[in-house]
Amino acid sequence: MFGKYLKGIGAAAMSAAVLCSALTAFTPSTEDNTAVISASAAENLTIADLPEEYRDAADWIWNNRIVREQSTARHNTIFDQIVAGKGTINYVVRWQSYKTITYEQRKQFETLVSDSINAWTKWLVGYENWPYDHIDVKIVGWAVIDKNCLLDLHDDEVVYTNTEFYDSKNDTSNGYETIPDRLPNAPSELSRFDHFADMSYQYPGGLDKRFDMYLWATQGFPSIGGCGGDWGQRLSDDAYLNMLGGTGLHVLEHELGHGFGMTDFYGGEGELDGFPPGGFPGGENSLMMAGSAAKITDFDGWMLRYMWSHIKDEEGRFVIEAPIAPPTTEPSTDAPTVPVVPTEAVLTETFDDTIIEAGDGYTVFADHGRFSYNDNYYGPDESKNLANYEVGDVVSVTFSYKESSREIVSVDSLTLLENIRKEKGDVNLDGEIGVSDLVLLSDHLLGGKTFTEEQCFVADIIADGAVDVFDLTALRKMLIS
Repeated sequence: MFGKYLKGIGAAAMSAAVLCSALTAFTPSTEDNTAVISASAAENLTIADLPEEYRDAADWIWNNRIVREQSTARHNTIFDQIVAGKGTINYVVRWQSYKTITYEQRKQFETLVSDSINAWTKWLVGYENWPYDHIDVKIVGWAVIDKNCLLDLHDDEVVYTNTEFYDSKNDTSNGYETIPDRLPNAPSELSRFDHFADMSYQYPGGLDKRFDMYLWATQGFPSIGGCGGDWGQRLSDDAYLNMLGGTGLHVLEHELGHGFGMTDFYGGEGELDGFPPGGFPGGENSLMMAGSAAKITDFDGWMLRYMWSHIKDEEGRFVIEAPIAPPTTEPSTDAPTVPVVPTEAVLTETFDDTIIEAGDGYTVFADHGRFSYNDNYYGPDESKNLANYEVGDVVSVTFSYKESSREIVSVDSLTLLENIRKEKGDVNLDGEIGVSDLVLLSDHLLGGKTFTEEQCFVADIIADGAVDVFDLTALRKMLIS
């Protein structure tokens, strides 16, 4: 049974977090895409320089796909990650595979991702206050299900071996390999995805120790196709290994496009999930329309610029700082002394109790009193978000909190024992959440079904007071998860 869910994530997370594609295989283009643009060529270009024949298509995609789906609304696109990282992107490779990988191959992964990200961002060089000429991409760790897969392991390589159970029943398999039932993870405290909404968050060890996204390689995944978003890019292990030899790079570049907020074009011309009326201008189609292009096209590059032009001036979103300087080998002798701050005692509680009051950033339990919390303490797991539970709910909870302020700093477990209201997503009110709920909600949005007040409540998954396509997207994500 799903826990109370999605109040804290919202629609933007659903549209940006997971976008999957099945890409048709291509013969690599002989055109050198690295020569498309340079800093001098792009200098002083603005949105006013958008080719006139591109304008209608770009406007249509922005208004009918990106804005409607809110794919750039969450402040964790690759645009956001680069600016927050002062011109850097850090990755952890999530090696969900039992295949071995050599030290030389591991070094090549960093070059692969750097080339692919900079294939996009070179379109921004010199364009409308974009501050970076080159993005410094680093792989700062490997998360593995079997450390023995990393051949010739060097002392300076960071390896994470924590895993959790992984249910692959909703994955597509390549048909001849089994998808592993273990999922490796890097520490949450180092993850930008888990903490991007907290502008004051300090990464242990500093900004250069964090990781922005996963490069997720899965054994048994189809060789063509994958998923991408602001959390990272997921492809098969074989697909990544083949890319080290220069084959299929456009597949990774496509998934990176989703990280910037670009959408897939699955539907037909002018359709809800389709492509702009009249098609893609420029004669090269779009890398984001599976099977239509094997490179970042001229229109794709201008679409990336168009997106930056529309989001760069959002109040409080982008704080442009100088790029991170390379680390020095010797510490400065003029470094200021950092005062030692006493550590506040942290206690742990485990109990079953009824919520008698719930507000913005706090919950009051009948027998255990009031506790406050930061909206992001629970990380990516919405089932551990107390903000999603309401007065009258009975929960079983284990969490740690600061003794003096009673502020929750981490939640180990949070289970709904008794739900005061019906479950979000259970549109047909049968006590379960399944595909039938997705079909019924879709039918309602198309005008085929009228909902009762109770159905409207459970169908408003993102809790914004309306039942719309964003709730449909959220429900689809719940089923995938």
